[in-house]
Amino acid sequence: MFFKTSNPAALAAWQKYQQDCQTVKDEAKRLEAVLNVACRSVFEFSISGFCFKGLRFTEDKYPFHRDLWRKPTASNGWSCTPRTSRIPKALRVASDELNSLWREYSPVTYARTDALLFWLGIDFSAILFGPVEWFCVDDVIYLQCGVKPAKQKMTEILSDEFYAAEKRVRG
Repeated sequence: MFFKTSNPAALAAWQKYQQDCQTVKDEAKRLEAVLNVACRSVFEFSISGFCFKGLRFTEDKYPFHRDLWRKPTASNGWSCTPRTSRIPKALRVASDELNSLWREYSPVTYARTDALLFWLGIDFSAILFGPVEWFCVDDVIYLQCGVKPAKQKMTEILSDEFYAAEKRVRG
């Protein structure tokens, strides 16, 4: 099912969410700069929000020692975070230094979608009925999900209108 809204409160919640997402990305860039190695930030997006997950190092070059980082696996999104246990004795001083840097510069902002979901008329349970996709173009928020939003929150539209707007936003 496809919906749209241009409710000012929903648009304000969308703007706040987008600003928080940008804050998370900016904080991650700051961490990348402090570590001074070739890496990319890994983020996690869900219906409840957007947050920093870890770092993905390129060229297999790690700051500090490789053994101080958790191994990247599919379950952690191929990202690395500092290890907190089973640290070799010879690396404990370096581990303390790394953890100090991580605590100071690691992104702490979590871009929550609570207000946005409220104004769209859905909640996190919408994912139980299929994927949820949303975007904003020309001060209109478009939503695709498997449940109907709460009454008078959004207007139901045809898929053609949704896909035309999506094409404008994605190019």
